[in-house]
Amino acid sequence: MNSHPQVRTPAARRLTRRATTAAIATVLAVTAAPAATAGTGRAEASTGKAATGAGVDQGAPEYYDSGLAPTPYMGWNTYYGLGAPTEKEVRSVADKLVSSGLRDSGYDVVWLDGGWQADNPRDAQGNLVAHPDRFPSGIPALVSYLHKRGLKAGIYTDAGAYDGGKSCGLGSRGHYDEDARQFAGWKIDAVKVDFLCGIGAKLDPGPAFKEFSDAVAKSGRKMLLNLCNPLTDDWGVPHTPEQDAHNSYVYAPTIADSWRTGTDIAWGTPSPGQWPNVLRNMDANAWHPEAQGPGHYNDPDYLIPTRPMSDGSLELTEEESTTQFVMWAEMASPLVLGSDPRTLSPSMLRTLRNPEIIAVDQDPLAVQGVRVASDSVGDVYSKVLQGDGRRAVVLLNRSDKPAERTVRFSDVGLGGAVDVRDLRARADRGAHSDTYTVEVPAHGTAFLKLTGADALPGTSLGQKTSASPAVVRDGDSLTTFLRGPHGSLVQHTTTSDGNGRGRTRDLGGPTGGRFLGQPAAYASAGGRIDVFVRGTDSRVHRRVLADGRWGAWQSLGGRVTDAPTVAFTDPGHWTLVARGTDGEVVRRGPSTGWSSLGAPDDRPTYGRPSAAVGSDGRIHVAVRTAADDVWTRTRTAAGEWSPWTSLGGTVSGSPTLVTAGNTVVLYARAADYTLWQRRYEDGAWQGWTKRDEFPSAAFEGSLGAVAGAAGPDGTAGVDAVYRGVDGRVHLTSFTRTQSK
Repeated sequence: MNSHPQVRTPAARRLTRRATTAAIATVLAVTAAPAATAGTGRAEASTGKAATGAGVDQGAPEYYDSGLAPTPYMGWNTYYGLGAPTEKEVRSVADKLVSSGLRDSGYDVVWLDGGWQADNPRDAQGNLVAHPDRFPSGIPALVSYLHKRGLKAGIYTDAGAYDGGKSCGLGSRGHYDEDARQFAGWKIDAVKVDFLCGIGAKLDPGPAFKEFSDAVAKSGRKMLLNLCNPLTDDWGVPHTPEQDAHNSYVYAPTIADSWRTGTDIAWGTPSPGQWPNVLRNMDANAWHPEAQGPGHYNDPDYLIPTRPMSDGSLELTEEESTTQFVMWAEMASPLVLGSDPRTLSPSMLRTLRNPEIIAVDQDPLAVQGVRVASDSVGDVYSKVLQGDGRRAVVLLNRSDKPAERTVRFSDVGLGGAVDVRDLRARADRGAHSDTYTVEVPAHGTAFLKLTGADALPGTSLGQKTSASPAVVRDGDSLTTFLRGPHGSLVQHTTTSDGNGRGRTRDLGGPTGGRFLGQPAAYASAGGRIDVFVRGTDSRVHRRVLADGRWGAWQSLGGRVTDAPTVAFTDPGHWTLVARGTDGEVVRRGPSTGWSSLGAPDDRPTYGRPSAAVGSDGRIHVAVRTAADDVWTRTRTAAGEWSPWTSLGGTVSGSPTLVTAGNTVVLYARAADYTLWQRRYEDGAWQGWTKRDEFPSAAFEGSLGAVAGAAGPDGTAGVDAVYRGVDGRVHLTSFTRTQSK
C-alpha cells in the first residue's frame, strides 16, 4: 500500500511509527472499547450505511463525539478577516452573517481567535481576562449578543504555557481545568486550542491536547473542541514527527471534534500566490480520510474566499475560492469562513450559501471524499452519500488552462444509466453511461451528484448484515455467517458461485440471542463447522455444527473488546486471538487459558486481529495499530514466537488473513476505501498490491475469506464475502491475478 499516491512515502511512514510510540501509548491507552459495546468508528463512517445497533467490527475504537457536531460544523473565525478582533467588529460581522443568509445556511459559530485576551491575559486570581479596549463589555456580554441572534460563540486558547508573548498571546497549560470551567461559565459553545506556545516549549501535542480535552469533559458544559497544531516542515523549525500536524490523526480522533491536518493555509494579511497553499492543505488533508467520521473531522483550515489585498486585487479569484469551498465540502471538512463576510461580493455569498454544495458537506455519513483518479492536469474525487447508488464527484483542474475532465462511473462504483446533476449550477445534466465529460475552468471544479446502481464485485447474497461476515467451504457449498439486523447469528448456505438458491437459518446468539462484531467460522472433516463470536458480555463463545446438528453455545471466557479470530488447524488444535481490554492481543487454545501476545511497541491495537495457519504450520497474527498500519507476529511449528514486524500501509479496517495452498494472503481496506493485499510466500511477505475489482467505497470493514478453487495457473484461489456499501453480503472469488 505504500505505493498508493495518497499514502506518505515509506521512509516517512517508518519515521512516523517510531516517533509516535510514546504519544500513542499515553493518549490512546484509554480507548479500549467499553465491556458491553463493540468498537465502532472510522470505517463504519467511511462508506455508506450507518451501523444497525452496536457491534459493528470496523477496526477502530470508540471515537470522540461531543454530540455537538454530528455533521461538520460551520461558522466564521476572526483570524484571517480581522486579525486581533474588536467587540464592535465581531458584532458587525455577526449581524452580516444573519442579514446575508449565511447563518440560516449553517454558518452559525462566531469564533474569536487570538487577540481577544488582555495584554496580560490573567488577573491576580489567575482568571483569563478580555482586552479592556477591544472588548469593553467583556466576553459574556458578547456571547449573549450572539446567542440572541441564533449564533454560537467560540473562543481561542493555547495548550502551551504563556511565555510572556514570545510565542503566543495566552496559554492554558497549568490552568486547563480552570480555563475550561471559565469558558463554560461564559456559556462558550466551541473552543479552539492552538499550540504556538506548545511548539515554543517543544511539547508533544498529543498528551497536552488530551489533558485539555479531559478538562472540557469536566467543565460542566458541552463545548465543541478544535485542536490546532500548525507545525509542519513549512515552518523550518526542527521537530519530531509526533510534533508534526500531519500526524495529528494518530491521537486526535479520540479526544476532539476536529484537528488541523496541516499548517496555516495563508498569512494573516492577504498576500499574492496563495492558490498553491490551498492545494497544499487540500492534499495534506487527503492523506488520512480514514481518521474521520461523524463527530470527528479532519480540518484543513479555514475558507479564505476572495480576500482583498492592499492594491484592491483579490488573493484568490472567485473560481479559486469556489474550488476551495467545493473541495472542503467533498472532504466533509468543517466549513469555517476566514474572510470578512462584509467584503464578499453577492455572487460569492450566493456560492457559499449554495444548499446543494452544503448538503454534500453535511451528509450524515460524514464520509471524506477520496481521490479515485489522477493525471497531470488534475484529479477525480468521489464521496459516498447516504442512500443507495449516490456519489458526490469533483473534477478538479489544477492547471492554468481550461480542460476537459472525465469521470468514469466504474471508478466511483456505479453502473448502468447514471443520472448527473451539476451542483454548482443546480441543474440536471441527464442520464449517461460509462463516463461523463465536461470542460472545467483553470484552477476550477465541476461538482456533480451521480445517482445510479451500486456496481459491486461478485454476487449479492441478498442478506442484510450489521457487521462484516465470515465464510467456510464444504465441497461445492459455501456457508456464510453474518450478524443480522437484530444482532443474531445468521447462517446462509449457497453454491460457491453464489447463484444457487440459498438456505438461511437464524442461530440466535450466546447472550440474549445476540452477539457483537464479525463472526469467525472454520470448517473441518465430516461437515463440522466451529463458529466463534464475541457475546454482548464481551466474552468469547463457540458453537459447533457436528453430525448435521448445532450444539449449544459454549463460553470460552476472556474479556475482549472486539471480535475474535482463530488460527484453526482442526477442532483439537487452534489458537484464538482477540483484542484485550487495554488494546493488547490476547490468545487461548482448546485446553489452555488466556494469555497476552502484547502489541507492537506496546501500543494499543484497533479492531479485530486476524490469524491463520500456513501450510508449514506457522501461525500468523496481523493487527491494525493506532497509526493505521499493519503489523504481524508469527509462531513457528516449534512454538517460538517472533517479534512484531511492520508491514506498513495505511488501512481503514481490520486486516484479514487466509491460507490458500502454500500462501498466506493478507487483505485490508486502504485509507481510500479500496482493497489491497500482501502475500506471504517463500518465507517472506511480498509487497502491497491493489485488487482492481474493488473500486473505492465498495465495501465496509473487513473481508471474510476461505481458500477457494485453483486458478488458471494452478494456484489456490480465495472465496471472499464482504459487507457492501448497500449493507448486504456479497460473494466474490479471487485468483492470484491482480493489479500492481
